[in-house]
Amino acid sequence: MDFSSKKAFLCDMDGVIYHGNRLLPGASEFVDWLKREGIPFLFLTNSSERSPRELSQKLSRLGIEVPEENFYTSALATAAFVSSQIPGGSAYVIGDAGLVKARRKASSRPHVP
Repeated sequence: MDFSSKKAFLCDMDGVIYHGNRLLPGASEFVDWLKREGIPFLFLTNSSERSPRELSQKLSRLGIEVPEENFYTSALATAAFVSSQIPGGSAYVIGDAGLVKARRKASSRPHVP
């Protein structure tokens, strides 16, 4: 596959970039290539326990520098969905800290229909 023809990348994290606390072979080179070529990318995860900031810090500890804006978690998706259902409404959140933080952040943004 010719990756250079792709306009953007959505990448899973666990099992693709790292496994547990171990960076997988080629991950660092891949991210360096994305940055060098100016190709937009977003890391996705179905884990709600960590915030984008925490995920950015984890990759940094593993040797890859990626800003928190390049992460989208299931917690962020859930918070955005809940906020879109009843703009300005409230919700009792049961879940990891990442979900609580994402819901708080989403509820502080103005609703744009």
